[in-house]
Amino acid sequence: MSGFLAFLRARWVDVLVPVGLVLLALVPLVPVFASGRFYAAAVGGAALGALVAGLGAWRRWTTLTVLAATLVAAVLGSSLGAPTTALAGVVPTPQTLGAVGSGAVTSWKQVVTLAPPLGAGGNTLTAPFLLALVASLVAVTVSLRTRRPAWALVAPAVVLAVAILLGTVREVLALPLALVGGLGALVWAAWRTGRLQRGRPVAVLVLVAVAAAGGTGVGLLAPGDNQRLVLREVIEPPLDPHDYPSPLAGFRSYLKDHREDTVLTVTGLPAGAPVRLATMDAYDGTTWAVAGSEHHSAAGSGTFSRIGERVEASVPDDAVRVEVELGEYSGVWLPNVGRTYDVEFSGPDATDKERNLYFNRASATGIVTTGLGEGDSYSLLATAPVDPPVSALEGAPLARIGQPELSGVPDMVVAEASAMVASADTPLARTQALVSTLQEGYFSHGLEGDAPSLAGHGAARLAQMVTEDLMIGDAEQYSALMGLLARAVGLPTRVVMGFVPEAGTGPGPVEITGGDVTAWVEVAFEDHGWVPFHPTPDEDRIPQVEEPEPQDRPQPQVLQPPPPAQEPPDAPPMDRDDVDADEEDVPEEEGPSYTLLIALAVGVPLLLVLGPILLIVLLKVLRRRRRRRRGSGSGRVAGGWAEVLDRVRDLGVPVTATATRDEQARELVASLAEGRSTRRRRPRPVDVAGLDATALARHADAGVFGPVLPDESAVTGYWDHVESTEGRLRRVVGRRRWLRSRVSVTSLRKGR
Repeated sequence: MSGFLAFLRARWVDVLVPVGLVLLALVPLVPVFASGRFYAAAVGGAALGALVAGLGAWRRWTTLTVLAATLVAAVLGSSLGAPTTALAGVVPTPQTLGAVGSGAVTSWKQVVTLAPPLGAGGNTLTAPFLLALVASLVAVTVSLRTRRPAWALVAPAVVLAVAILLGTVREVLALPLALVGGLGALVWAAWRTGRLQRGRPVAVLVLVAVAAAGGTGVGLLAPGDNQRLVLREVIEPPLDPHDYPSPLAGFRSYLKDHREDTVLTVTGLPAGAPVRLATMDAYDGTTWAVAGSEHHSAAGSGTFSRIGERVEASVPDDAVRVEVELGEYSGVWLPNVGRTYDVEFSGPDATDKERNLYFNRASATGIVTTGLGEGDSYSLLATAPVDPPVSALEGAPLARIGQPELSGVPDMVVAEASAMVASADTPLARTQALVSTLQEGYFSHGLEGDAPSLAGHGAARLAQMVTEDLMIGDAEQYSALMGLLARAVGLPTRVVMGFVPEAGTGPGPVEITGGDVTAWVEVAFEDHGWVPFHPTPDEDRIPQVEEPEPQDRPQPQVLQPPPPAQEPPDAPPMDRDDVDADEEDVPEEEGPSYTLLIALAVGVPLLLVLGPILLIVLLKVLRRRRRRRRGSGSGRVAGGWAEVLDRVRDLGVPVTATATRDEQARELVASLAEGRSTRRRRPRPVDVAGLDATALARHADAGVFGPVLPDESAVTGYWDHVESTEGRLRRVVGRRRWLRSRVSVTSLRKGR
């Protein structure tokens, strides 16, 4: 051990610089995990990789021995990749080994598909742990065991590319990291190769500073909408909200079936805060729906993704804990409050529900794909919504938010919208004009005892509201109609459905019934976000129909024939269920392809582990091809003998480089017979009967020093002699030793 410590003291710079660059390249993954365990996994993996590389360089281990030691190090440090499964987060258990083993393939997919922050749950930390372990192993090995240490910088560069692809679009100290990493790598590489001259570090520093200043200026002048390409923004999670019915389509069922029933009980609900069920910003002529994956170009709609440790990375100090217990509610949409930062389910199936929870942070909408029902409970960490005063919105511009294109909007709705806002000159004035016009209508749920009011918010139902003399409906129709009217005049609008409990319920548990269901509209203003507006008239605005008083008119006692039965008028379809079933089906778009994800999940770890071995084999193949095909005939013959000597050196057989070919042939045969080796571990002597290296050496001398240059057939004949000699050599040393020599870098270090 003292010898190893002395070795590290002598080469500590060649160890610390590559490890430091690898850790620096992992910084883009910090916001992805947002957990202190990430630092432990990255530093621990890098330290284990450097330790194995240092031991391999000190003991001059073969490639297979280094790989075996790496596997042992990964097992011993497996608690860093899955800390929640280890005893006290440190001691690995069989569950830890299984989690890290499966995480070597699956953790890459989780990093891409889960929404940050991922935290330290499950085996998500396996990806950065293995990335740091393998990259440090390769970088330190190249730094300590080759004559071209600058190639050690390739491993940190690969790690940086992978970290950027797996990271987020948010920049993390990009310029300082580039300056520190680039300057340190250049100075170390120049010093390590002996090219560092006096004054060179200052010149490099000035050059990097000028480049950084120029890059910063270009970045400031470039458009701000261009974001980095990361995989999580390209690979969409496998969820389409259109697979589930629109919550607004079932609005009337809450009033009809559960008007007095407790739908959910909320404890800790901030005063005046509504309970949100879903946000809808897509309309197809039949219903308002939550935008799905086909609207990926509409940035304002957001995307649904599985949450990691929390919904949001950071939680403000004013966030409150809200407890929700479901009663008569059933469906996939998650009732939530304000801006949600965390969701924690309770009960025996809590883990299953959290695994199937998808959340859209842009629209504050959650989906539990396995469904919610009576008895389910969960807690929210949220902040209460704060609506800006009207004075703050006066003169405020509209926010620039991309939204899905609407379809099936009746022409009369577009014309009526222009007429309603004809005299308004500001975004707030246009919004208020629409709200005040709709509030002049009449209110009715259309239930028993109410004025007639059809359910649904299809195109025909909303066109009826703006064309008939009597505008009547409830929150479903008025919010759906205002959504179309506002979008027709250029207002970024979305429809929200939820529950608003009665005022004065008190600080304790609040029982929300089906009669508390409502819907409203939100308009996006610059610097104020989405502002709610309620276009529904007061519930006491019901239509009054005057009926004439009956007059006494005597009728003769004559038997009157019964009036003919009248056929009821054909009502236009109002809901999705009423649409003609014979309508031509629209082919659904195929789901997203996961070929890229699977290739990355499997290919990246395999590339990091098998890349050095494949590189060594490739270099040797290219070297052999060059010796056999390039140059003159005598040079190609000499290249054949050089190829045999490199084979022998990779086997660890000592051969004097300055000796003649005949002397080298006799020396290699004697070394094999006596078991001599250039390595610490001496191989056993072998039987060299049948190995006539002297004949091959004399054949080479004849081709190089003979009176006539060898032609193509002579060169081919000599290389056939080389291959037969290599075949006999392979049988002499054995299959295992021959395979180890194929991945040895001894001959590559000898130079040309």
